[in-house]
Amino acid sequence: MQQTSILNPAVLDEFWQLRHKASPVEAFESVLHNALPAPPEYSTLWRLARHAHFRAMQNEEAEHKDEALMWFEIGKNHAQKAVELNRHEVEGHFWLGVNALEWSRRKSWVQAASTFRMAAAHIERAMNQNEEYHFAGPVRVWARVTHFKPLILGGSLDRALDIYRRALQIAPHNSTTLIYYAEALLADQQKPLARQTLHQIIDAPEDKEWIWEQARDRKIAKDYLAKMNASS
Repeated sequence: MQQTSILNPAVLDEFWQLRHKASPVEAFESVLHNALPAPPEYSTLWRLARHAHFRAMQNEEAEHKDEALMWFEIGKNHAQKAVELNRHEVEGHFWLGVNALEWSRRKSWVQAASTFRMAAAHIERAMNQNEEYHFAGPVRVWARVTHFKPLILGGSLDRALDIYRRALQIAPHNSTTLIYYAEALLADQQKPLARQTLHQIIDAPEDKEWIWEQARDRKIAKDYLAKMNASS
């Protein structure tokens, strides 16, 4: 497959659908080692940022922290270029926000502070542009930001819970939103509802749009339930 064809948005989306399988990911990345077309288009850049975020999560799951940081930075850089080309669409802002947030969490507090503010602004903009994008992704991430942001900077667990509920109105079965919601419920000492939410993740039918993420989230849910059972 030639480089020009693999960077076609439709082909990039085909690889995205197969992201849970190792061989397509490796084949995809072997082509990406070549130079990107100049200038790369918005539709290519945000999809590359999306792929980089996924690869970062995979490495994070495998406890390859340096590789995860590298991929989050790659995603951040691709998405920044996407936003420079088009500030009016949701994809660039969303993938810049999520990659930059994760990158900032792994850097020094000085680097993290300024990057976090920038990233949060892009997530808020993405939410205002299209809150349904990526299974309520902007709303889900904004709730996460609100949950963990210090109180002095506007963080609020109660408000985060309300925002998670909004995300679940949009995409009620998304396992990642449900995991984040369960974590917020545990932080709020709502253990029965948290337990119910964790079981909902484990018992849900397979989501063909979310195969890798759903498997990861089920494992996290089982770990939480095991800890809850051990402490009860």
